[in-house]
Amino acid sequence: MGYLYISLSALSYCIMSIFVKLAGNELMTIQIVFVRGLITLIITFFILRYKRVTTFGYNRAVLMIRGLVGTVALFLVYESLQRLSLPEATVIQYLYPICTALFASLIISEHIGKILYLAIVVGLAGVYVILDFPFLGSVIIPRLDAMIALSGAFLTGLSYVMVKKASQLRESPYVIMFYFPLVTVPISLLFLPGNWIVPSTSAWFYLILVGISSQLGQLFLTYGYEILPASRAAMTSYLQVPFSVIAGIIIFNDVITINFMIGTIMILSTIILIIKNDDVTVHGNP
Repeated sequence: MGYLYISLSALSYCIMSIFVKLAGNELMTIQIVFVRGLITLIITFFILRYKRVTTFGYNRAVLMIRGLVGTVALFLVYESLQRLSLPEATVIQYLYPICTALFASLIISEHIGKILYLAIVVGLAGVYVILDFPFLGSVIIPRLDAMIALSGAFLTGLSYVMVKKASQLRESPYVIMFYFPLVTVPISLLFLPGNWIVPSTSAWFYLILVGISSQLGQLFLTYGYEILPASRAAMTSYLQVPFSVIAGIIIFNDVITINFMIGTIMILSTIILIIKNDDVTVHGNP
């Protein structure tokens, strides 16, 4: 069930990225981040009230670290998308499953076997193939731009491990979700003056859908990390790349390529390998 949740999270984030792209044709990135955070903050707050869950949780230090690290990671990832080509930024961002595995080992003592590391590397290679082998050209990436993108991946991995840590401490998934926009909204609000463009009706529609799809992505991701080891959950998120390419083919008339088919097969194969390895572990076979 955990793998299903992470797959649904990847699909939700794929849908979110479509509406982010559409809204970005008219609005500043900081506006999209702010409105996305505000919508998820309001929705999650009312869910917490409805379910009568303690709004701010019990392990507030862990929850605040999750919110702060996730917020900084989000800004760094968005900034890398502005500075680098989409394939380059995406490949660097998808180093985060490796970071997640390392942090999971250090912070929550999660066992990381050789098969999982192999699967993560092969999955990353699949992303690289789908995106048509970025970095092979003669263009040199500025050091600052590379550091921003790498820092985004690094902190994304740490953020997801903090989600797992909070889950282990029996915090409600909704409380864990609540802390992300609780930090994102006030920070993004600081950058809004001078950067606000009045959205058109269609832009407001896209922004609302960004918020809703982001809410679903966070919900499925949190439930997935509650069930699965953090490293396995992070690796399953590679599915977002082929999902995004398929969306581009359907909505933006992108062309399907042999690289897409090969890379998708690589990603799906690694996920199947991990699921089968989990089955072997559960049944106690060698």
